[in-house]
Amino acid sequence: MAHRAKPSNARSLETNMLAYARSVQITEGVFHGVRAGGDDRRSVPIAVLEKGVRGQTSDAKGKNAGKSNPQVVEFAAVPQGCSGMELRFSARILPFAMTPHACDDFEVTRAYEELAEGYAKRGGFRRLAELYAWNVANGRFAWRNRWQTDAAEVRVEFEDCKVTFNPLHEGFRDLDTPADIESITAAATVGGKEDIIAFVDRFADALSRRSDPFTFAVVWAAKMDAGQEVFPSQEYVRGENGEKNAISRIYAKLPAFYGKETVQQASMHSQKIGAALRHIDIWHGDASYGAIAVNPYGGVQETARVLRDPKSKRSFYDLRRNADALFAALEEDAEDGISGDVHFVMANLVRGGVFGNAKED
Repeated sequence: MAHRAKPSNARSLETNMLAYARSVQITEGVFHGVRAGGDDRRSVPIAVLEKGVRGQTSDAKGKNAGKSNPQVVEFAAVPQGCSGMELRFSARILPFAMTPHACDDFEVTRAYEELAEGYAKRGGFRRLAELYAWNVANGRFAWRNRWQTDAAEVRVEFEDCKVTFNPLHEGFRDLDTPADIESITAAATVGGKEDIIAFVDRFADALSRRSDPFTFAVVWAAKMDAGQEVFPSQEYVRGENGEKNAISRIYAKLPAFYGKETVQQASMHSQKIGAALRHIDIWHGDASYGAIAVNPYGGVQETARVLRDPKSKRSFYDLRRNADALFAALEEDAEDGISGDVHFVMANLVRGGVFGNAKED
């Protein structure tokens, strides 16, 4: 059966090979203990150590239920002599969403470039930058460590600016309702609205190729007692079944030189920080959820829900299949701005990844 030819002006976003590089490049985060005291304020790498614990077997249908379950685990804690801890990382923003990193079809490449150019022209990247800024300011990237203190701040440095936020500010209590410049400004304790606008504008300009790459540094600083536990990223345990003396919990760590010794410094995976910052999908349509991490199918690992599965017809792949609708949404001058579907598709390109799929004839 002969296939009907497509109109010459039809645009397709589907092809066999398509990949985008990450536009938000994040360093590994590192944990430091902080000694307070005026000019003598110094930081100490927080080391990952081992300890033996004797728990009880408590899993459903486990062998020897309720019996002793000795195991070795890794842990990290605020060092003695310290009154708090810091988690530090930096990020570099690049314009990799403006064109595919790899694509096997020139016409499809051009279609993605036209989509990105139209999105940039309509100011779409500024909205993404605003949402990323929200997750920097509210300290979502600290994950479980965010609830280990009642006194914390997020310090951001970029170019000649320094801005400090109270991540526990009333407006940040509900992390699932990202807001705008005004609400971010309300949580600022150092710096003002002009500084926050400058941060968002530089972020957006770097994404849209209107400026050079944008780099900024972030510090989560929390008041905590010495000995209080901190939570780095956890590594996947790959020991074979039945392996004796295996460590059942392994934390992420990086070698650091302190004094005359090498310390295994507690760290946070760049992927985990990135997942927190890209909690900007507010367009998935499920009222019981707020912002979730941008992913093609909208999976929420904590609840095993998939908000954009193929049945929903709202996955990245379903939306891009109807390229004409995405382009039409950018070309129309809607009062409520760019549609959520376009924001979501472009947010996935900013995220980066491999998006290949056989295109229809």
